[in-house]
Amino acid sequence: MESSHYYSADPMSESRPHDVMVRVRDVELRLTTDSGVFAKKGLDFGTRLLIETVDLTGRVHIVDLGCGYGVVAAALAKVYPETTWTMLDVNRRAVELAHKNTDFLGERRKVYQSDGFAEVPDVVADAVLLNPPIRAGKAVIYRLFEEARNHLVEGGDFWIVIQKKHGAPSAKKKLEELFGDVRLVDRAAGYHIFHARATRS
Repeated sequence: MESSHYYSADPMSESRPHDVMVRVRDVELRLTTDSGVFAKKGLDFGTRLLIETVDLTGRVHIVDLGCGYGVVAAALAKVYPETTWTMLDVNRRAVELAHKNTDFLGERRKVYQSDGFAEVPDVVADAVLLNPPIRAGKAVIYRLFEEARNHLVEGGDFWIVIQKKHGAPSAKKKLEELFGDVRLVDRAAGYHIFHARATRS
């Protein structure tokens, strides 16, 4: 059994950085990843589906919640050059990689080691993107849903990818409690993409 995993603040596994090539939404990226971070071997199917599905038209300030080594922001910041990004992850090693992998964005992005929004309590976003940390458990995931809701502008967007076997139906019910307006936008290979809109009712 591993002594730590990607939701650990300080992974115990030996650091073994290496580069991966990613092509998604007509964007090509060379990114550095490492042991102890999510999807260390390259872009996973769920995150790819999220990147391919998300529509950030007209949105400016985006939060990449659980940013990992930064692939979501690195790709979508190129697709939507008007966007700025706040990148959050509890994993110190992932945050260091995300800094490196999005260095080309300069002042368009800020990266924080943070459990949810704990280190950025005043951030208000037009959209929040999340591939939830399944291994952290349902209580943590639902807390992240609630935090996302609380840090969105009126009418802001919450995009999430989750597998059916990891609780997509119950996650949708929770999202409906928090947001009301929830749509299944896409699904493939057991993965579901949900879009929720924040409304002050």
